Amino acid sequence: MINVGIIGLGSMGMTHLEAYSRLDCARVIAVADRKFADPRASLGRVGNVAGQVGEVALGALRKYTDANELLADPEVVAVDICAPTHLHREFALAAIRAGKSVLVEKPLARTAAAAREMADAACAAGVVLMPAHCMRFWRGWDWLKEVVVNGRFGVVESAAFTRIGAKPTVPFYNDGVNCGGAHLDLHIHDADFVLHLFGMPLAATSFGRLGESGAVEHTFTRYQFAGMDAFVTAEGGWTRASENRPFVMRFVVTFERATAVYHFGADPELQLYRPGREPEAVVLAPQPGLGYASEVAEFVRCVEAGRASERVTAEDGVCAIQLIEAELRSIESGQTVYL
Repeated sequence: MINVGIIGLGSMGMTHLEAYSRLDCARVIAVADRKFADPRASLGRVGNVAGQVGEVALGALRKYTDANELLADPEVVAVDICAPTHLHREFALAAIRAGKSVLVEKPLARTAAAAREMADAACAAGVVLMPAHCMRFWRGWDWLKEVVVNGRFGVVESAAFTRIGAKPTVPFYNDGVNCGGAHLDLHIHDADFVLHLFGMPLAATSFGRLGESGAVEHTFTRYQFAGMDAFVTAEGGWTRASENRPFVMRFVVTFERATAVYHFGADPELQLYRPGREPEAVVLAPQPGLGYASEVAEFVRCVEAGRASERVTAEDGVCAIQLIEAELRSIESGQTVYL
């Protein structure tokens, strides 16, 4: 049984807490959040997607107002960090120094340099450091990875990813210096999945719009790959109309012999279009807990085995932020950036 401590009980912390409750091989024994100091404060209950945040009782858990107290708890073997982005480095390094394995909500850190420091520290300490890039575990998206790798429908000719939702109402997201805007906080899901499918691009050409946070809150990128002619793009952004703006998560990938269209929340979510055939619904297995439960289960398996995940590594977390930062340089310069 792996004893886990969670730092940060916003929407993602509560999402992860619910995901651990589904496992027989791990249990959350401690949680840390400054909100415990104020009995009137509410914990996170809002996420982008229906079913993301479950109801889990906190009564039996050790509750710390200071994350360092949780990190000093000798019974906590693994730490799940869902604190604000700019605190990831501080808490992860402290956990690694304490000999604990770490799952870090995306992005792995605020900057690629900080993420590299974390990855190097985990390697030196011999502990697991895993970024929580949930799309690598999401049903339909795992299907896409499989058919790209096995070439079932031929080579990819184009791939377009879209992720647009209401700007979170938590004040933290008005601080672009610390949150990185939608460019880092939201769009990184698709930037990482592009890496997962095709590897690091040769170049990125990006466009972006600054928002009230002072950071890029709507972004669009075209990726170019050495030896690959596919037209690959990703768009991500926050909108202001939180009361009536649906969350859009979509991909359209065209292969030589088929086109796959995924639209979160549609019925069916994933359809396949092939010449001379009727549209075909791709049957996806039920996924309780969405991709979050699958990524948490992967982290626990890795802690038990004492090895890094094969699906998402600390290096992947570093590369995702490196790509995001290259895109930002393209936005700022108005030029294509070569990686």
